[in-house]
Amino acid sequence: MKISFFILLTLFLIIIQTTVFPHFFLSIHFFDLLIINILYLSLVFTHPGIIIVAILIGCIMDSISGVYFGLHLITYLWIYVGVQVLKQFVFSRNIVFYLLIAAVSVLLELIFLTFSIFIGQGREGLSSLDYFSMAEQIFWACIIIPPAFSVITKVQKSYELILTNISGKIKKKSDYYN
Repeated sequence: MKISFFILLTLFLIIIQTTVFPHFFLSIHFFDLLIINILYLSLVFTHPGIIIVAILIGCIMDSISGVYFGLHLITYLWIYVGVQVLKQFVFSRNIVFYLLIAAVSVLLELIFLTFSIFIGQGREGLSSLDYFSMAEQIFWACIIIPPAFSVITKVQKSYELILTNISGKIKKKSDYYN
């Protein structure tokens, strides 16, 4: 049940980011929405299989977006590894921790983006970057990501309850016909 929920969440966030957000004038000030998903997966699961999920989501986003290939993949892997390491030393159900990982995650992606632009275009590419917009992305991440964790948790519980009810009804009907 959890796997299907996170597949649907990933698809939902990809659709929102690639089709809905570009039509809003604030879209350039928003961070990568899949960071929410990667952070939540990092906080909830400790299984090494999540690395494969992060690689898959990163490859999908690299294929869809127009940035250098590997930017999202590397970012998502580092976010996962960083959260796993921090969870060992910090109480991970703390709002300060959520704010810290939100800001650092978006900052990490922006650093990788800046580095990839520097490698590809040199100093001329760096002069074309909007650093104020980057600061706004970090700000919006700190505002949106912590409440998004609560919303995802509530939606996940509702989703699991609905699936449990549906599977219970199917089982009752199959028992009736046997």
